[in-house]
Amino acid sequence: MTASRNVIDQQIDDLRLRMRLLQQDRRANVELLEVNKASNTEEIKSLREDNKKLRLRVTQLQKRLTSDKNGSNELTTLHREALKYRTEYDALRLLSTKHRNQLNKLRDEAKICALEAIRPTQEDGPIARKIRMLENK
Repeated sequence: MTASRNVIDQQIDDLRLRMRLLQQDRRANVELLEVNKASNTEEIKSLREDNKKLRLRVTQLQKRLTSDKNGSNELTTLHREALKYRTEYDALRLLSTKHRNQLNKLRDEAKICALEAIRPTQEDGPIARKIRMLENK
């Protein structure tokens, strides 16, 4: 009787330890997601500012192109430069979209983690049922 009781107590202790470890892992994941979210937010803000600057630069170059029709060679050079900035703008815009999607994904994962945080405290969960079953033996 004592040996079986010791085994049951050991199993309960193991289950409690597992629950604690899972909760610590969850907390660590949530913290990591929050840090990633903050850094992505800052990066998106920075990219938006860069995009504004590039748009202004492209506009200035286009104005220069229209006002300076004298040299076709210079016009071609400025046109290439405008295309280069437009390409750079498009690449940064794509990167911003990619980061926004990643941020949304991380938000979804954070919501999942928050929902999972509620589950271990529920009384009708599978682990709680198992513990009660072991306690009743």
